[in-house]
Amino acid sequence: MEQVMKHYGNAILAIIVLLAIGAILVNALTSDGYVAAEFKDALTGFFGRMSGLAGT
Repeated sequence: MEQVMKHYGNAILAIIVLLAIGAILVNALTSDGYVAAEFKDALTGFFGRMSGLAGT
């Protein structure tokens, strides 16, 4: 077990951190609050402007 943690410890830690960040984002976005509305507006605006650039 010690050798596994020595070899894969950083990768396991990175996966745990990414999963925690993902869980926080999902929790913040599933509630129909201020964070979810602003995030959706930001994504819609970003992709709308990018599609406008692609048409030129």
